[in-house]
Amino acid sequence: MLKIMFVAGEASGDLYASRVAAKIKALMPEVALFGMGGDLMLQAGMDLEYNIAGSTVMGFSEVLSSIPDLWKRLNRLKEIAASRCPDALVLIDFPDFNMRLARYVHKLGIPIIYCIPPKAWAWRRYRARQIARITTVVASIFPFEAEFYRQAGANVAYVGHPLLDFAKSALSQREAKERFSLNPDEPVFGLMPGSRRKEVDRLLPVMLQVAHRIRKVIPTCQFPLPLAPTISKANLPEMPFVQVIEGEVYNVMRACDLMCIASGTATLEAALMLTPMMIVYKVSFSTWIILKSLVRLTYSGLPNIIAGREIVPELLQSRANPQLISKIAIELLSDPKKIARQKAELAKIRDQLGAEGAVERTAKLVLNTAMRGRSEENVENETI
Repeated sequence: MLKIMFVAGEASGDLYASRVAAKIKALMPEVALFGMGGDLMLQAGMDLEYNIAGSTVMGFSEVLSSIPDLWKRLNRLKEIAASRCPDALVLIDFPDFNMRLARYVHKLGIPIIYCIPPKAWAWRRYRARQIARITTVVASIFPFEAEFYRQAGANVAYVGHPLLDFAKSALSQREAKERFSLNPDEPVFGLMPGSRRKEVDRLLPVMLQVAHRIRKVIPTCQFPLPLAPTISKANLPEMPFVQVIEGEVYNVMRACDLMCIASGTATLEAALMLTPMMIVYKVSFSTWIILKSLVRLTYSGLPNIIAGREIVPELLQSRANPQLISKIAIELLSDPKKIARQKAELAKIRDQLGAEGAVERTAKLVLNTAMRGRSEENVENETI
């Protein structure tokens, strides 16, 4: 029986790994999948040594307090890899932890597939060569990322971004507006303050002030807020003119004429939905200084990073203020030509990322790598 070990340490990795695992099971039902992940991986048929549910770490102090547990998990996973000898190890994001595990597993001669590799193209570029040395193949999700890792000497398979498979809605914009009882003939300005508690605490008050300012100029404007599954509705403040919607983020994106989105994966989701947006973000001053010294990127938002230029307005730190955000939002909402131009640029981003099927391509890559590893092991054993 083929044995494949997975390691994911965050909610996003759990989601991606669960979809890849489900596809692997569909292609080869008898395969044994095990490792570290969350409830979604468990539901996909994986035997979990550690369940990461509820263990998301945010903030410097939380990271420090979690180090003993992370070391314990790392050492246990090393033991599992050595004792169960999987035919392949699949790492999903979570770089500081996974790279340590990879160095150890590489010495055991076990093939390693790194899915969603470290963003070395943004910071800590030296990690790209380290990844090249210790992995069998890097499953890249961006075209520019694939080229970056190839130049570092890695064996790269460009599988495409998994969001291409899932960021979609069957509704027209009018149907989406009607689904949420929004007036289809009036503007809709969506609010997405983030998926982490600290992001929401920092950005939601700003976005609410933006909404107040927009209402003064465009009284008929409507404000849906698709709530991230990691955020409890009970923890949100009273927002009488904001409609909080749970569980239908892509339908909400389809309904919106424009969105104000915290920098992160949601900006790429909106781009794939061809939903015009503004990207905002704020962190503490000390964190901002550290990021400015480490990150080698001109832009923050994924649509702009992929395009290599600003196709979507970015308002970061001091520029992420209600006055400037609302000014730009009103200009966009009042000018259909500007909205149309941004949609056209977002369509180019979607085309650049390629075709759907990233999850299936990743699953086949994992299976093929694992089977090659087993074949090579059999040859070595016969030789001995």
